[in-house]
Amino acid sequence: MSVHMRKNNGTYYVAYRNAEGKQTTKTFGKGREGRRAAQKFDKQVKDHGPVPPSTPEAISEVVAVADKIYLDQLAQMYINTRKVEGTTVKTLNEIRSFLKKHLIPVFAQRPIDEIRYDEILTIVGKAYADHSPVTRGRYLSYLKTVFQFGVKQDLIEKNPLRHWKKAKEHPRDTKLTVADLMKIKAVAAPHLAWAIEIAWNLGVRTGESELFALKWADVDWAQSTVKVFATKTKSARVIPISPEFMARLKEMQGRAKTEYLIEYAGRPVKQFRMSFRSACKRAEIPYHVVLYDIRHLLATTLLQEGGDLSAVSKLMGHSSVHMTANQYYHLLGDEKRRTIAKLPSLNA
Repeated sequence: MSVHMRKNNGTYYVAYRNAEGKQTTKTFGKGREGRRAAQKFDKQVKDHGPVPPSTPEAISEVVAVADKIYLDQLAQMYINTRKVEGTTVKTLNEIRSFLKKHLIPVFAQRPIDEIRYDEILTIVGKAYADHSPVTRGRYLSYLKTVFQFGVKQDLIEKNPLRHWKKAKEHPRDTKLTVADLMKIKAVAAPHLAWAIEIAWNLGVRTGESELFALKWADVDWAQSTVKVFATKTKSARVIPISPEFMARLKEMQGRAKTEYLIEYAGRPVKQFRMSFRSACKRAEIPYHVVLYDIRHLLATTLLQEGGDLSAVSKLMGHSSVHMTANQYYHLLGDEKRRTIAKLPSLNA
């Protein structure tokens, strides 16, 4: 462990082992200021030993040792802290990959307080030029949250993205119909057809967090319900199921080789991207469909059939009834028409 200077750019850094015994480095900038900060940190580690990076003590040590914080340092502290708090590994890996690939290489030698708003937007815009505004907004939201963490912990003075606001997403208008979903299911591979059946009966989010995470232990056979844990909202909801679907669950459990509801060749399944596209093609569906459209179709169908908005919201696992109304009521023209028809006439 000692202070070093990178020959390619003149920045000083300290190589040391953290509290977990892993070799790591910390960068402190260039010139006399960078060297002094690195020497001070080096002495602190030698005298007292490294502090676990996810603790408040570690954060305060970084502030005391270096006046300037860099993006790689802040990102690692944020990820370590959120990992302790229980944030999903998938989300943290997505944030880490995004920063490491697109932003850290650009801003490695500049403190966060010197990073400008327009620079960030330009980089993200170029990196995700072929993606939707929703995708770009998601990654900018990740970054803004990391900066907010830094401000809250007094690591940085300002959030470079403090004035950025995520654009309001337009309500999703899926073209999928029940008839077309039945066509897709009819030509799908057996394990995909079963996944479609589960998604339709439970209304779960059709990704690793819910659909592919369902286990037989989540089924309450006595109460005819399935418990779904939503990692997105960190909440659990109980979905009542029909006698017909309960019979299907019992039938499929008798064939199961794993603890998961969805499996293939004795192994859990994580995604259906290509197989679902192939099934849509075989079913001759003339528009683009994704597996998540099943969830939207379920909510829309329930509401169009007169389902209670609050009940549908809870079944879908939305954070509020307001969110459900915003997402789906634009599709319910007939509901509005039936409602307005109840208005008494002034000419009677």
